[in-house]
Amino acid sequence: MPDGNAERISQRRKTDWHYNPPGSDWKHHGPLPLSFSFMPRTGGVWRHSRRSGLEYRDVGVTAASKGTMSQRHIRAAWGRAGARDAYISDDVEFYYLHVMEGSVRLETSTGEAVILGPGDTVVMPPFNFNPRVFEYTGDFEAMEFTTQGALDCIETSERKAGREPGPIATEGTIITRERPDSYLPGDGPRKFFSYRDLGAAQSTGGLIHIHVVGIVNGEDVPPAGTGWHTHSMDQVFFPFVGYLQIAVEGFGQVKMRRGDVMVIPAGLRHLVDAFTPDYYTTEICIPNDYLTTATPTP
Repeated sequence: MPDGNAERISQRRKTDWHYNPPGSDWKHHGPLPLSFSFMPRTGGVWRHSRRSGLEYRDVGVTAASKGTMSQRHIRAAWGRAGARDAYISDDVEFYYLHVMEGSVRLETSTGEAVILGPGDTVVMPPFNFNPRVFEYTGDFEAMEFTTQGALDCIETSERKAGREPGPIATEGTIITRERPDSYLPGDGPRKFFSYRDLGAAQSTGGLIHIHVVGIVNGEDVPPAGTGWHTHSMDQVFFPFVGYLQIAVEGFGQVKMRRGDVMVIPAGLRHLVDAFTPDYYTTEICIPNDYLTTATPTP
């Protein structure tokens, strides 16, 4: 997106980056009540918590999903290590933490110590860590994602589509590590991408799927990238290495970098046509089973 266009959008929506894209015939048919959202890494307000020693930045997912999901960018304040009471409200049904920098020490409800470093993740439904153990280093930075009421919406949508969701886990955690052997080339809709499954589908009975996507080494990316397409799923994604250039119907084009977050509702046309060779992004796909359909240029 040219800088002038970015400024125009910024002036129009200084605090509200979610909206139904104008000038299109798009209608949402996904499982959640989503509107499009883009929050740049420079957007939002960092708020300091004296209780935790952490800073938090709302990235727009709560407003875009009408409160059924929430995502926060979190980091150690002033570069100081500390500990947080990992309090999670009773209405949280699914929890996902993705460490971007530094490390955090957690403890499961059974007393197992867990240390997560850069790129490591944990998912769980419901939150079942020891709430008194959340110890982070001074360079700690992460994305924290939860749902509150989303699972019922997705389950209802899946049944209407004739699919019976699997059982939702009530205990346990799934931890994945950032390692080369965690990625499978072509294990998704694009053969030139490599995918790392974070285990969300396993723990939610297929209602939510989360994976990290990067470019397969030595694989040629088509000149048009992904081409214009839609998904039958609702999607939240954020890069953490490199950048991608994405165009969204009714919004324009933007280069997304580490710390940027975008929500794309089902059926909204978009195109990813440029990547850096080291590009990696996390995609939250709702539900696990979805269709990707090539479309004409809007």
